[in-house]
Amino acid sequence: MKHFTVLLAPVLVFNSVAVPQATQTQGASQAAKVKTEVQKRGIGEKSRVKVRLRNKAEVKGHISKIEDTSFDVTDKNTGRATTIPYADVEKVQGSGLSKGAKIGVIVGAAVVTVAVVIAVGVCRAGFC
Repeated sequence: MKHFTVLLAPVLVFNSVAVPQATQTQGASQAAKVKTEVQKRGIGEKSRVKVRLRNKAEVKGHISKIEDTSFDVTDKNTGRATTIPYADVEKVQGSGLSKGAKIGVIVGAAVVTVAVVIAVGVCRAGFC
């Protein structure tokens, strides 16, 4: 029984130290991604975002200030600025459609237009 306790003690110590470090690394990585995304969007009325925080709250508005550890989002209706630390952010979304969704809409419209042109041509040729 003494051997079991001696072998188990280092494992328990290792696990209690390793898990928080992994969580801190993931948190720092997520904060860096958020900071990059915010900087890419820039400041101003056109940089509208919806920010989901880790506590599941949402903040909507435009990015009005960017700092090293946080950024401000100003609400369009109230004009109130909310300072948000990068580490508290789960997700940053633009207010409009994503680039992929916009491309999908354009491609869909183009396909429908081509189909209509072909259908009209076929009907005018007497095949309707």
